[in-house]
Amino acid sequence: MGYYKISDSALLNNTIENIQREYLSNNLPWSLAFSGGKDSSALLKLVYLALEELNEKTKPVNIIYCDTGVEIPTIRSFVIKTLDSLLREAVGNNMPLRTQIVYPALQDRYFSKVIGRGYPPPTFKFRWCTDVLLIKPIKSVINNINERSIVLLGIRKGESIERDRVLSRYKTNHECYFQQANNRNAIIYSPIIKYQASDIWSVLKKDSMPESIDTEKLQILYSILNSGDSNDFSASDILNAKGRFGCWTCTVVRRDRAVENLIRDGEESLIPLFEFRNWLVVIRDNPSYRLKTRRNGNRGLGPFTIEAREEILDRLLEAQSKTKYDLISTKEIEYIKNQWLVDS
Repeated sequence: MGYYKISDSALLNNTIENIQREYLSNNLPWSLAFSGGKDSSALLKLVYLALEELNEKTKPVNIIYCDTGVEIPTIRSFVIKTLDSLLREAVGNNMPLRTQIVYPALQDRYFSKVIGRGYPPPTFKFRWCTDVLLIKPIKSVINNINERSIVLLGIRKGESIERDRVLSRYKTNHECYFQQANNRNAIIYSPIIKYQASDIWSVLKKDSMPESIDTEKLQILYSILNSGDSNDFSASDILNAKGRFGCWTCTVVRRDRAVENLIRDGEESLIPLFEFRNWLVVIRDNPSYRLKTRRNGNRGLGPFTIEAREEILDRLLEAQSKTKYDLISTKEIEYIKNQWLVDS
C-alpha cells in the first residue's frame, strides 16, 4: 500500500476517526511518548483534535517526556515550556490530558555510566544509551500505570531501512499497532504510521488547538538544526527536515551538526558543551584512556581508567563553569566517586 497524502482531506478525518474509535474501544490506559519533535507533536495534535470532538472522554492520556539529563538545552527548554502550556490549556478546556516528566535512575544516567562505570561513549555499533536513558524510564512509568496499556508513538514507515525492518519484525494484524520489544503488557499504537513528512507539517500547520504546539517555533528549530540559518530555509527544507531532537553528548553521529548549527545561530552558551563532546570522541578509543581488559575478563579495550574518568569529570565541571547550564548534579558526582572506589 502507498503512503497517504494529506492533500487528500480524507486523511485527517480518517486519522481522527481512527483515534476516536481506538480510544473508545477499551479501558486500557493511553500513554503518549513526547519528544517535542515534529512527529510526536503532530501525533499529540491529532489526539487532541480527536478527543475534542468526543462527548465522553472516558480515560486520561498521559503525555510522557523523558529528560535524559543530557538533552540539548535549547530543545529541552522548548519542550518543557510546551508541556507547561499544554497542561494549562488542557485543564482550561476540560481535556483528559496529563503531563509527566520522567528521568533515568541515578545509576543509569549518562555520566553515571561514562564517568562512574567507565563506559565508552556510545557508537553506532554499541548504542547503549537509547535503552537506559530513554526507553527504560518511559517503560517503567508506563508499567506502573496498569498491567496492560497502549503506548502512542509518532513512528512512521519510510524513514529508514532499519526502522522499516524493526517495524516489520513487530507488526500485528492491525497496520497501526505493533508489539513492544521485551514488554508483552504494552502495545504500540501509531495512527501516523503511513504519513509522509509533508503530511506531518500539514497537520502541524492546521489552525486548531492545542495552541501549545508552537509550529512556528518548531519550524525555526528545525531550520537551525538543518541549515544553521533560520532566515534561509525553504519550504522544501521544512518538508524534508531531518534535524534531531536529542542529546548534546551524542557520539553516535560523527559530527554533531545540530549543536554546531545552534551555536552558529547564536547559542554561544553551547560552545563548552560542543567542545567537551568533541573531546570525548577523540579519547573514546584511545588505548591510553582505557583498561586493557573488559569487565568480563577478556582482553581488549575495557572501561575508562580511573585516571581517565577523573579527567573527564574535571573537564565536564570546567565546561559547566563556562556555561549557564547545570550539566551534572551533586548526587551524580557522589555516585560516580563511589563507583571509583568499587573499581579501584
